[in-house]
Amino acid sequence: MRGSYVVRGLLVVVLTLVGVAAVGFAGSAREFSPSALEGQQARYGRVQEARRRQGQAIDALFTAAGVEYPATVMLRAFKQEEELELWAESGATGRWVKVARYPITAASGDLGPKRRRWDRQVPEGFYRVDGFNGASRYHLSLHVDYPNASDRILGNRRHPGNNIFIHGDEVSSGCIAVGDRAIEQLYLVALDSAAAGREVLVQVFPCRFSSPACARRLAALSRRKPSLAEFWANLREGFEAFARAGVPPAVTVDASGRYRFAPENETMRYQVPQ
Repeated sequence: MRGSYVVRGLLVVVLTLVGVAAVGFAGSAREFSPSALEGQQARYGRVQEARRRQGQAIDALFTAAGVEYPATVMLRAFKQEEELELWAESGATGRWVKVARYPITAASGDLGPKRRRWDRQVPEGFYRVDGFNGASRYHLSLHVDYPNASDRILGNRRHPGNNIFIHGDEVSSGCIAVGDRAIEQLYLVALDSAAAGREVLVQVFPCRFSSPACARRLAALSRRKPSLAEFWANLREGFEAFARAGVPPAVTVDASGRYRFAPENETMRYQVPQ
């Protein structure tokens, strides 16, 4: 890891606490017509410039991965390793393949979930992209639907925080920053997937649970804060479900705030407890 999780800049799954508004849509991509989403984004010159610069590169990435474009996609961020991965579903096989990997360019906070406003933590858990900002002060930004049902139960009930983004540049405060070139590609891939009526999934983990270094780091942090051990064990279930099945598991949240992972080969979803 390039430096500890104190202030080293900020992070790739970017939680923007500086008033950057999400522009595009709020909620599931399936609630919006493709033409409305594409038309709204066409107003932003920055988005069109990104398409001119990155269109061929994106086509090459998906061709190399053997995936028809646009595809249903997922972003997976690993905080300790400072990496964000782009995965896509292969229409031919139904399996998911890794399309690209991008470095996280800045980070704030430590390993562990976000639990309240202004804690500078990057969230950990299972999310979706639910907004697009084509005029972000951080070039382009994807809004993540934090707080989700689990965060609303386990976090501060009155002030859980909001405005979490994956964005460009190399600074942030609780968000994930990936640099301008990477966000241009990720923004367009996510936009085209959403415009096709598909959810854009986001998974954020403290580290790769399959790594011995991850296990040592989490064990050390859990000794200081035992509640983290149970939370990370729950996230690990979802991590391993994907590794085992090759497709993202269906995700629900129970009344305790715990993630539940349905049998394999179902579509990822969220259920707010009654």
